Amino acid sequence: MNQTTVRTRYAPSPTGTPHIGNTRTALYAFLLARKYGGQFILRIEDTDQKRTVPGSLEKIYAIQEFLGTTPDEDPQKGGPFGPYVQTQRLDIYQKYVQRLLAKGAAYEDGGAIRIKMPKDGYTVWHDLVQGKISIPNQEVDDKVLLKSDGVPTYHLAAMIDDHLMEISHIIRGVEYIVSTPVHLKIYEALGWKFPQIAHVPLLLGPDRTKLSKRHGAKSVLEYRDEGYLPEAINNFLFYLGFSYQDNSAVLSLDDMVKIFDETKIQKQNAIFDLQKLNHFNKAWIKRLADEDLLERVKPFLKHQVADDTLRKILLLVKERITKLAELDQFSQFFFARPLPQVQTEQTKKYLADALSVLEKTAWTKEAIESALANSANAQGWNRGEYFMALRLAVTGSRVTPPLTESMLIIGQAEILARLKQNLT
Repeated sequence: MNQTTVRTRYAPSPTGTPHIGNTRTALYAFLLARKYGGQFILRIEDTDQKRTVPGSLEKIYAIQEFLGTTPDEDPQKGGPFGPYVQTQRLDIYQKYVQRLLAKGAAYEDGGAIRIKMPKDGYTVWHDLVQGKISIPNQEVDDKVLLKSDGVPTYHLAAMIDDHLMEISHIIRGVEYIVSTPVHLKIYEALGWKFPQIAHVPLLLGPDRTKLSKRHGAKSVLEYRDEGYLPEAINNFLFYLGFSYQDNSAVLSLDDMVKIFDETKIQKQNAIFDLQKLNHFNKAWIKRLADEDLLERVKPFLKHQVADDTLRKILLLVKERITKLAELDQFSQFFFARPLPQVQTEQTKKYLADALSVLEKTAWTKEAIESALANSANAQGWNRGEYFMALRLAVTGSRVTPPLTESMLIIGQAEILARLKQNLT
């Protein structure tokens, strides 16, 4: 394949925040362009102005920027093919409608212009994912190309743009298969060569029904705000329709570019499993360099924390957190003294003993652990119960990062104050 000819596109409508399925399709288009050293463009299909939602454009751009799949050409500026926003190209579509009318491939109906589809035979094409597809022409309606107000529909505008923008490969969802005969007819009538086309599978929930919010389907921006890493989201989306080894490899965008093969996208619908996204996010958090992770967690902290202290905390929790937003939950007790716990007579004995030991112990991991263990053993106490009473008094929780290392960060004076608080 000529490596300079590949141009792919992602063409969302600004009718809300893009669905995670749209983002997966955009990722595949991005990978395909990168694989062949081509260009990936973002086109804004905004001809349906009634459904346009303010702020959608900014969200479309924000998602691509966050994931690192930014287009090669600015859609607002466009390129040699004009602007990449369809409402700025309306005069272009009018010209091609007139050509279709002149060729008898379209006709006027009530002020609108419709495609004239054949009523017999089949429309047949080879799909990069689905293989040979054949649709009886009698099942295809004469779709409206230009509405009576002069605004083009998706069928017309997208196809004109794909040709003029020299799109070589169209990657889109399987729901567009039924529209393909109309799109092929437009290309054929205008004497153009149709791009290679790949219809990628649907995303389904674990119960194999249409993906929805109840399955955990949210926009990428919502996942971002919960502390999912862009690397993990890309990694997860890659496997929603593509198989590589056992689908567990932690992959960067560069890895995916090398692996991706448009002819090996799976036909079967993909199952959206939030647990798998969590798995990749946890893996990517562990993989990040410490200084990189330090900067990424800062927006999720409710407290101002010195970098040196934050580094120490991250060393303790890096292996435990699934999302960056969880760091605040795991680290609250470092900055805010927990409420006193309900104590029994026995736990009070444990804490009084620990207080006595810690008041005169050197503040090192080895000294603290040795002194506490020796004291509990000397009195024949259950060490598990002893240290749990201490953990609850210090942190307010049964599940925390390693106790001694946490105490070292909090400091001796504050630890003693927390024990005294639980003994009053």
